[in-house]
Amino acid sequence: MGRNIDLKPVETPSKPKREVKADRLASAITLTLEPPEAVSGLASGPEQIRSTDKQFITLTFNGGTPHIVPWTLCHTWSGMEKFIQVYYAEDKEALEEVSSGKFELRSRGNHGGVIVPAIWEQVVEPKWFVEIWLYSQIAEILPPSPVEGPKEEEQFETTYENRVRYTVSYYQKDRWGEHEEFLGKSTYNQPVDFEVSTDRPKVLPVLEEMKVVTSPWSYEEKPRQHWEESDASKKPKLGQFDKVSETKLQIHSQYLLNVLRSIIDYSAEEPSGDVDSLTDGSFRYPYRDLFYYRSDLKVYKTDLDGRRKKHSEMFNKTCDEHIDILLDYLYTQPTISLREVESLWSRKIPLTTFAGVWLLLKPGSDVYVREPDGSLNVYIIDKVDGGVQDDNSGKRVVQDYSILVWNMALSQFGLNPRSFRVSITIFDNEHEVVKLKVFPTGFIDNHDGGALRAKLRERGKKYFQYAKGPSFLEYDGYGLKPGRKKYTNTRVVVEHASAPWHMAVVESSSSTSINTRWLFDFPDAGPIRSAVRVPKCECKECASSTPDQEVYTPAKFSDWFQIDPKETEELTEHQYLMLGSHMWAFVLKDRQYDLLDVGSLREPRISEKAIDRLVMQETNKDTIKAIAKTYTNDKGQAGRFSADFIHGKGEGQIILLHGPPGTGKTLTAESVAEFAKRPLLSITAADLGHEPDILEKNLLRFFRNANDWDAIVLLDEADVYLERRSISDLRRNSIVSIFLRALDYFQGILFLTTNRVGHFDEAFMARIHVSIGYERLDDKARGKIWDNLFRKLKEDREAGGPVIKYEYEAKEYVQRSSEVKALKWNGREIRNAFQTAVALAVFDSNIAGEKSNGTVVPEVKEAHLQQVVSMSSAFKDYMKSTHEDVDDSDLAFRRGIRNDRFQNLGTE
Repeated sequence: MGRNIDLKPVETPSKPKREVKADRLASAITLTLEPPEAVSGLASGPEQIRSTDKQFITLTFNGGTPHIVPWTLCHTWSGMEKFIQVYYAEDKEALEEVSSGKFELRSRGNHGGVIVPAIWEQVVEPKWFVEIWLYSQIAEILPPSPVEGPKEEEQFETTYENRVRYTVSYYQKDRWGEHEEFLGKSTYNQPVDFEVSTDRPKVLPVLEEMKVVTSPWSYEEKPRQHWEESDASKKPKLGQFDKVSETKLQIHSQYLLNVLRSIIDYSAEEPSGDVDSLTDGSFRYPYRDLFYYRSDLKVYKTDLDGRRKKHSEMFNKTCDEHIDILLDYLYTQPTISLREVESLWSRKIPLTTFAGVWLLLKPGSDVYVREPDGSLNVYIIDKVDGGVQDDNSGKRVVQDYSILVWNMALSQFGLNPRSFRVSITIFDNEHEVVKLKVFPTGFIDNHDGGALRAKLRERGKKYFQYAKGPSFLEYDGYGLKPGRKKYTNTRVVVEHASAPWHMAVVESSSSTSINTRWLFDFPDAGPIRSAVRVPKCECKECASSTPDQEVYTPAKFSDWFQIDPKETEELTEHQYLMLGSHMWAFVLKDRQYDLLDVGSLREPRISEKAIDRLVMQETNKDTIKAIAKTYTNDKGQAGRFSADFIHGKGEGQIILLHGPPGTGKTLTAESVAEFAKRPLLSITAADLGHEPDILEKNLLRFFRNANDWDAIVLLDEADVYLERRSISDLRRNSIVSIFLRALDYFQGILFLTTNRVGHFDEAFMARIHVSIGYERLDDKARGKIWDNLFRKLKEDREAGGPVIKYEYEAKEYVQRSSEVKALKWNGREIRNAFQTAVALAVFDSNIAGEKSNGTVVPEVKEAHLQQVVSMSSAFKDYMKSTHEDVDDSDLAFRRGIRNDRFQNLGTE
């Protein structure tokens, strides 16, 4: 008992199976029931054993005919065992096997497996299908085991023929499709070359509509036989509770099927099992593929130079006739109303009903999808679910449409199809087609001459270019991350190689805040492939083509998977159109990722000459220019000299910028990045954290990004991490050690800025390649800064920026006023003061424009600057009083932070 034996039967002509006889089964049931119950109508095959007990199990003996057995007989093992023994009472060999437990109980279906009699009552349930197998019968259906014997003896007993024999065994699946029954076998002396049988009835209709009517259970002796009513003048009758559970269209015409096989390249129905609709010609209502390809059928009839050219005139004539029959059938379907629907589409303002929406959405065709912001993007239809349908009970069910669409997007695995679902909610009456969430592209393209399509194609070319590697760009527009932040002239780096959507989820604290549509973790869109097929005519003429005449056509979209942009020079125009609308980008000023509209990305506007305006000694400018060009050239590390004998160590350039606040340290790093045309990755203590393990992880990530993006790194206010170590502060020592190790292996340009250089750990000083000190600004240096700011107003205006003028007196005021000189502003304070004065000028111009009902150009005046100077002077006096009349430079010197009186060679 309990053996796991494969029950696939094979040919065993020596001994037939024990068959269950109806009278013998009835006798066993009658004798087993206690007390005996009436058993009537007992028969084998399709008839049923009827009982007043409505519960039953289905039973077979040794794989024979199934029978229905009352539940009262078999729900206990004692009853079941007695029934089996009574049934085999006249077969002594079988009875002996049963008595000695040499049989097996097997359940079929979801509960398939061997049943142990000891737990029969705990597991058996009504409506089970149970097989009883005697061990002797199991042995007979198993293939014979090879007989072991001495090899030398086998040589003399067996004679071998010098040939190859070819055997074909035939099996047939049972009615449940779970087991196969052996039918027979044939042997051949030549290799087997199958020939498909073409035996068919001599007369068949081109089409045959078939409906399945289901009636409820009845206790009548004979069910009503509606199928006997074959009078064409009468309508078929349905009983009060009868239901049309299924409608199919059988295409018998092989001519028509071959036409359909040659035009359908993206089926609405996924193949199931061994066959599909195009194989056996059976199409389920509402015959989606037939409706979707009706226009292709019409085109086929006029295709004189294509597929028709391969066929005879008679073949084409018959195809045309059968196509007309099918089209006429489709247009006369009352529940589809195809002519009315097409009439609505052809109006000046195209309309559709909710029931007719699915007819618009042909799988494999281009559609516009309306995004949440109202914009339109092109996708490809994969599958349409919902709408108005008939369920199995015959009732009409109306559901929202759920439409699976896909386009192409860049993941870690290259360019791949990416799918998501769009819903069209139920609506009454008629609706404008172009106001649907999804609709065919032709309704727009035919109206605007393809302008939108061309615009999206150009956007796709930008997408493909940015997909080739990290791209340093500028952005104006909104992000798609929660909060929909607006960006203006914002520098970004577009890249997908690091799967930035993972970082975005972490930054947003919850994955639910990021639409899963934008999480690009997809190796490919596997389900899309199952709907695609290769169109191919399978008529006798086409099938008999020799291999050298065979033309192999790839499946539609087969080359749209795992495209490597770096290895692919260009895409097709259609592929460009299908590239996504948004890409992930690192926003440099925010140091976070966001989803940005590709159409609003552009090349950054670089200010290469910004470095020339630095208030710095020319020799120092030349030095940092040389370093910038050397370490950001396109040759990469291959063309650089490394003075370190350890490979990969000391290949970067660490530049320390130190001095009082507002003397141009940060501006120097920004100007070098502009000069080198590289992104500036500016990081602060908030980005790195203060715990050693977190800090190391973040620091290495930023350094890795800088290397991948060829970016220049600015670590502002670096003294937070670079202070000298102490014996008592292990946490501080860990942070310093992490930085020292990271600096050793950094391979780019790193700017460190500080105004507390006196607190630096001495180990850092040994790793600095270039150190530039900045002195407090004198009046001459401040004058240059003021001149640069006034000049920038004019340059911005000429570059298309806002029109803002200034009066001569304003410029003279800041150069000559003793009040301004007494403030001893640093560079940042001068910039802030000037920006405030411009804001006051813009405000005054707006007020003047409202009064005059016109536009007044802003003009920076002396009064605006005086207002700013007055406020700043009062605040400076207050701050100095809090420090006992000691200024910032003296305080820094007393605390050992820096010496502003030291004469640096770093500035003029």
